[in-house]
Amino acid sequence: MKLWAIIPELIIAGSALFYIPIAGWVKGKNQLLPGYLTLISLSFAILFSFRMLPWTSFDIFKGTYAVDNFGTVFKILILSGSLITLLLLLFYFKKNSHIAHAPIALLFSTLGAMCIASSLDLGLIVLFLQMMSLAGYVLVAVIRRDKMANEAAMKFFIFAAAALSVMAFGLTFLYGLTGSLDLRIIGVSLRSSDSVWIFVSLLLILIGYGFEITLVPFHFWAPDVYAGSTAPVAGFLSVVPKIAGFAGLLRFLLTAYMDNLADWSLIIAIFAAVTMTMANLTALRQTKLKRLLAYSSIAQSGIILMAVASADNIDTAISYAGFYLIAYLFMNMGAFSVISAIERNFGSDDVILFRGLSRTSPFSAAVLTLSFLSLAGIPPLAGFAGKVFVISGAIDRGYIWLVIIAIVNLTIALYYYVSVVAEMYLKQPVNMIKPVQDFYFLLSAGICTAGTIFFGIFPAAALNFSNLILHLLK
Repeated sequence: MKLWAIIPELIIAGSALFYIPIAGWVKGKNQLLPGYLTLISLSFAILFSFRMLPWTSFDIFKGTYAVDNFGTVFKILILSGSLITLLLLLFYFKKNSHIAHAPIALLFSTLGAMCIASSLDLGLIVLFLQMMSLAGYVLVAVIRRDKMANEAAMKFFIFAAAALSVMAFGLTFLYGLTGSLDLRIIGVSLRSSDSVWIFVSLLLILIGYGFEITLVPFHFWAPDVYAGSTAPVAGFLSVVPKIAGFAGLLRFLLTAYMDNLADWSLIIAIFAAVTMTMANLTALRQTKLKRLLAYSSIAQSGIILMAVASADNIDTAISYAGFYLIAYLFMNMGAFSVISAIERNFGSDDVILFRGLSRTSPFSAAVLTLSFLSLAGIPPLAGFAGKVFVISGAIDRGYIWLVIIAIVNLTIALYYYVSVVAEMYLKQPVNMIKPVQDFYFLLSAGICTAGTIFFGIFPAAALNFSNLILHLLK
């Protein structure tokens, strides 16, 4: 058994189990200990994941789990998102008892997300989706006496249970049609199956993945859950499960539904258009930053879906999706870094509290501005390069109508992003209290800002990295 091939997963799994009793024992100043230990574990997992990139692809556990660059690249993104989230948790809960338990839930959710990216078996896909979601419920409700957090966790649980149950039902259709749980065998066997049942199974399975990536109309949970969660947890939910969801969706479509079976490319393109349009129009009415970023996150999913829709016969579209997820990781977590600071200091994320932020905290204002401008697609930031790549892939695929819809949506999104920037720079602050900042906040915000700028000016660096996921096709 090649356990050495899953060293990053073993590091995260072993750490999660080992730190559970530690989190229960620590008190007082030692409550930060599980967070520090988790920081070390995530760092080592990222290091070993990078060391695996030159490896030749192979399968383990009787062909149910892939060790390849496709999975490794997405694991690095997932681990990086979790690391930035942990820094924000250490900042947000610095003198709070909840910091002892939050890193444990973070590790379990991260482990589920990592394993989704490499699973080749229907049973493992369901198992790891559930693991990622269950730990997410705990993170949302980490402040046990917060009624909004408890309500958000309950909504998250109900929606996740329903979506993943329907998805599991759809997976049973695949087993019934092919007699196998292996995605590769399913991909070969489905070609001779009834096209009606293939289409039905695809729609049911898309509900599960659509829940994770906040695909309209399976997105309703996101705004309420983000609003009820603490800002660092909302940032985590907006990035890590989404990356895992897209990794799982890409592997599933390109392996089990290869050759554009059931015309999934057009279906995904339609979902992309509806998702970004609905999300951007709804975001215009938001006055809370976490809810605004919830709809922004949904709209960004629509952009990434454009690359997924083009991936059926445009190989580079897969790497474009990878590039955009790299850019999205930095620009979205950068925005949530600043929201975490404001919410920690003032107990709210209302846009009024961001008025005049450039005067009370110039660094925070600059970080949020760069993040929002990157999300809007303003050059020379990473979000602009990502949108150029995704749109070029859609043009090559022949989805001109989708590109037109995307451009209109980018114009709509620019309005609400710039509106927040105007609040920070053109209006007087409601108070002159400077938000408290510490090393963890500065480090997380600095990493995100550096990534947003660097990959915008030098997009080839991230594109060369994301090109490694094309190995799935070989």
